[in-house]
Amino acid sequence: MTEAADVTEPDEPDGTWPSGMPYTVHFPDGDGYIGADLEHPAPLPRVGDTVEYLDETGATRHFRVREVVHTLQSSASHRPRVEDEDASPDALARVHGEPPERPGEGGVIRAGLPKVILEAVE
Repeated sequence: MTEAADVTEPDEPDGTWPSGMPYTVHFPDGDGYIGADLEHPAPLPRVGDTVEYLDETGATRHFRVREVVHTLQSSASHRPRVEDEDASPDALARVHGEPPERPGEGGVIRAGLPKVILEAVE
């Protein structure tokens, strides 16, 4: 006889956890993008969502979320220390010629700020 899985409901907001997260927004600008970090945590938009930008004159522009990119990397506690390298500064702190790490190597990873890439709505 198998037991039913213990399914728990998500915790209700209690005011102690922010109702959003910081992220970087990339606005289209000609052939490239202009990136800007949010000043405070906000709900992370999803692909297809519409974003309204209100400028300092009160005019609005609308954008659509084209892509959301999440960046993961090994935890700082599992990466080689930069100061241990002979040719400092070595931003990646990897020994030259050493194979790159495998994703998840070390068992602990951290997340960077998500990138929200927008496209103009005509």
